[in-house]
Amino acid sequence: MYNDLMISWFKKHFIPHEGNNHRPHFLHKESIRNILILVVFVEVFTFLGPTLSQINKTGGMAAVLPAVLSDLTNEQRQSQKLDTLVVNPILNKAAEMKATDMATKGYFAHTSPEGKTPWYWLKQVGYNYQYAGENLAINFTDSADVTSAWMNSPTHRANIVKDKYTEVGTGIATGMYEGRETVFVAQVYANPIVEEETNPQIIKEVVKEITPEIAVAEKKANVLGAETVVNTKIKEATIPVEVSTETSGNITAELSPIKNPTALQKAIASPRNSTNTIFYIIFGIVTLSLLLNILIKIKHHHPDLIINGLVTLVIIGAIFVANYYLTHKSMVITQSLDYSSEGK
Repeated sequence: MYNDLMISWFKKHFIPHEGNNHRPHFLHKESIRNILILVVFVEVFTFLGPTLSQINKTGGMAAVLPAVLSDLTNEQRQSQKLDTLVVNPILNKAAEMKATDMATKGYFAHTSPEGKTPWYWLKQVGYNYQYAGENLAINFTDSADVTSAWMNSPTHRANIVKDKYTEVGTGIATGMYEGRETVFVAQVYANPIVEEETNPQIIKEVVKEITPEIAVAEKKANVLGAETVVNTKIKEATIPVEVSTETSGNITAELSPIKNPTALQKAIASPRNSTNTIFYIIFGIVTLSLLLNILIKIKHHHPDLIINGLVTLVIIGAIFVANYYLTHKSMVITQSLDYSSEGK
């Protein structure tokens, strides 16, 4: 019974036949009007609302975005058959400090106006690394667009898919840049120093543990080619991090627990891509209806129905283009940096 009702409904709305006078209801003026109302509703509340109100910059989303961006980075690594990166709260803090420094001082570069290089922030949180890199972005309204922009840039992509990295940290901050309020994002990739004879499982647990006390390493580095080769000895994990006097407060006390973003949070953090997903579905249904109307009962075409469908497709297509322009017109990614081989 249920299947019969579904088939009958589908034929009535999509298939031209004598029962609907060869005028499938889906392309009627009333149906097209309702579709366009739905399109406007989705555009306003799913895209324009979050984008224009800058929901990504303040409030609860400020805490969600770093997790979403890290998750998107790992999705890219999985697509390349690479191990996912462990989200390290210490690296999150280092990235947040870098983003905050850019936002506070209004610059957008790997090196600050005072000459503070990227590894400076890792030193502030007591993170000793063997390999490290940094990607930056600014003026974005969609988190998925940031990751896509990085993946479309050879140098940024190299950081994301580098197999030597094992951990990631992401930080955002809101500040003024060139006369406008915007979001600064920094993502740091690294591989912590470990001693070869140390049990890898123990080190892995230490790194993943969110605790006010973390491992501190003594390092001795020699630069070979483009990478840093480091020998180290891990101290006991009960030694607290030593923080520079330039950093206020206790870094470990400020670390936030790592929580995976929910599907809803990821959708809200990527308003353009979420809106596009809905529009793709609507666009596909309208296209299917048009094709069925044109290819079935060719002698019984009704130009008004075809025009209704084509106008709907044009409107949705125009919104696609407008949304892309709105989200990409100001977004910038600076040259990525792999500072594994740099001095510290």
